Amino acid sequence: MRKIVPADIVLGEAIAHAIFDANGILLLRQGAVITMPDQITRMLARGALFNISNGQGMPGALSASYPNPPLGLDDQSPFEELGGLILNLKHVMGTALKSPEQIDVTARIKKIALAVQQICHTDIDAALAAPCFDSYNAYIVVHQMMGAVLTELVAHSKGLDQAHRLSLVCAALTRDLGQISIQAELDNHVGPMPDDLRTRMWQHPNQSADLLTQAGVVDPIWLQAVRGHHDRLDGSGYPAGLKEDQVSVGARILAVADIYSAMVKPRPYRSHALFSQNALKEIYQKKDAEVDGEIVRMLISKVGLLPPGTIVKLKSGEIAVIKSPTVKAGEATVYSIYGKTGMILPVPIRRETAQPGNEITGLVAYADCRAATVTIKRIWAK
Repeated sequence: MRKIVPADIVLGEAIAHAIFDANGILLLRQGAVITMPDQITRMLARGALFNISNGQGMPGALSASYPNPPLGLDDQSPFEELGGLILNLKHVMGTALKSPEQIDVTARIKKIALAVQQICHTDIDAALAAPCFDSYNAYIVVHQMMGAVLTELVAHSKGLDQAHRLSLVCAALTRDLGQISIQAELDNHVGPMPDDLRTRMWQHPNQSADLLTQAGVVDPIWLQAVRGHHDRLDGSGYPAGLKEDQVSVGARILAVADIYSAMVKPRPYRSHALFSQNALKEIYQKKDAEVDGEIVRMLISKVGLLPPGTIVKLKSGEIAVIKSPTVKAGEATVYSIYGKTGMILPVPIRRETAQPGNEITGLVAYADCRAATVTIKRIWAK
């Protein structure tokens, strides 16, 4: 063991050894990624130590359903944990495209997927909300992370075992690997898609699976879900035009998660995303035709008509955020982030929409509230 110094840690890069505090309590696992400078400050204040001899040490019992814990500090908020995972995913995807021989893509993606499963297990509300407020990282990476969270949530609701869910979460994290080469064109394009771009877009599920295979992925559930996540039950999807029973359960789950996350995340050419209610309504209208109706109903039952992270305006004039999945607007617990005068609140204030004056009168886009991001994140802070 030796004390760490600031030079030991590079923001956004995996650490070489596990880190413990002065009392031997694990703070950070080997391979974790630190994304916030204040995390380093907190560890130094706790007398953090590198475990040079055994970077993999991990005391304590593990959940039977989630055999590996998340990569992150024990006092990190879910936003910090997911932020680190997104940066890690970005790095793995970039390396898989340029130099796949340099890393074990299967192991790295599985490690991220296990961490996603654990975060969903410990704080699903925060897991659902955090990607909604990530405006720093590239859309395609955050989109896949949000899809991974939704995939774990729905697959768990469907009763799939942990190993099966892990394969599907891995698929959700990598389903658009073959799209990265044309993402800039897609981001900058407005209006009807030209035929050549549409053709390349239609091939990205197969290209993603082929790239994963070249990188050493052999899991058939993972690869099948990636290839089929744009297939539709009525045969209208791509690239293979599979229909009905030809579309695997994994592809069906990824399809619904992909559609929803694409609708609710802003795009470079569309600063305002669809509100969750509108996105869920559009997806529901496609049930049992294009997408699996059972999976759609599971998604709605888990995220609610007002999912965590939904920003609302109250009758009092305050702007607030939904913390947990809510079906009825009059029964929601919200946290105000803007006061009646329009000033950002330093600390979110809990409100009950059943109380007079706190009734929800409308929805607000996150793009209009980015200045309050620090306050928003405190709603789910430990």
